[in-house]
Amino acid sequence: MNKPLLRFPEFSDSGPWEPFPFGKLAALKTDKFSPAQASEPLPCIELEHLEQGTGRILKTVASAPSMTVKNRFCAGDVLFGKLRPGLRKFARPDFSGVCSQEIWVLSGLLAENGFLYQLIQTDRFFRAAMETTGSRMPRADWKTIAGTAFFIPPLREQQYLSRFLSAADDEINARRLVIDDLRRQREGILQQLFLPAAPACSDLSARRPWRLLPLSAVLTERREYAKKGGAYPHVSLTKEGVIPKTARYNRDFLVKTEEKAYKITRLDDICYNPANLKFGVICRNRLGDGIFSPIYVTFSVNPGFDPAFVELSVTRPSFLLRALRYQEGTVYERMAVRPQALLSLQIAVPPPAIQQQIARTAGCLDRQIQAEETVLADLCRRKKGLLQEVLM
Repeated sequence: MNKPLLRFPEFSDSGPWEPFPFGKLAALKTDKFSPAQASEPLPCIELEHLEQGTGRILKTVASAPSMTVKNRFCAGDVLFGKLRPGLRKFARPDFSGVCSQEIWVLSGLLAENGFLYQLIQTDRFFRAAMETTGSRMPRADWKTIAGTAFFIPPLREQQYLSRFLSAADDEINARRLVIDDLRRQREGILQQLFLPAAPACSDLSARRPWRLLPLSAVLTERREYAKKGGAYPHVSLTKEGVIPKTARYNRDFLVKTEEKAYKITRLDDICYNPANLKFGVICRNRLGDGIFSPIYVTFSVNPGFDPAFVELSVTRPSFLLRALRYQEGTVYERMAVRPQALLSLQIAVPPPAIQQQIARTAGCLDRQIQAEETVLADLCRRKKGLLQEVLM
């Protein structure tokens, strides 16, 4: 096969696409930059600054003398994270700067840079990148990538495809900006709604005072257990919430006995992972009754308190910062916040009617964000499908 599944009519008579090893399509740039010897700082991109699978640069930092040697890049170069390539970290910055040596800097040879940027997003490229070296810290192998053949069209068709696919990227990025703005608006609105809890009381808080209560007055730890295969479905606790058990979160191979007791969680419980609270793994169970690992903690919400309002209170950044002061342990990955410590923290609580009002407002904002995220997910699926159809 020497042409893509979908080809634009303008190029139907342009002849077949030609195969070339990737090393002929792009050059791996090796221009180094020593921050310690630099006369002025440059924008620096580290691996953690690249968002997974989107091409977005989340932020940059200024290079500093204490930093290790970096790779230089120019505006329009293509970046690809070679460390743990399965994370799919890539970008095409519109500025010049430096980046981690764990990031490849690619510049087009036979492939135009815009076309090259789309090419490294294809499944074929990622399959080649996943042929890694190293076990604990796997890295994509340049020799493997450079020897992998890719079909490419003439330059004019490359430029056309680059513009076409970039337009899809622009639409996706615009949608992401809308979602980011909605999230900021949500946080700002919630901050205003929680203001009556502040010491400087408003008229509202004077008429209907908020109270500072320990979480132990709001939540009760649920200590119910069941074996797998009974009346309760197996669920997972993730940053996305309580979700049905999937292969991605399946750890049953670690269970040594079929008699293991799993913890029961019920609808509207507040659940958290003591060791992963630092990553935001705390939520309200919106799925329903189920069982999950006994390492997780689940609380029932006491009568007189709205579960959705309680969820808002314990997932706010200010609350999580207070909770993380109680982390115990010496190894970072295992540092945990015990349920007794969490229950000792205080939250501000208004009367039930205001709890429900705040929860309804947050729910409306969340539904608007979810609707935009659904549109974004559909755009991303369409872009991925286009990549496989218009590139080879």
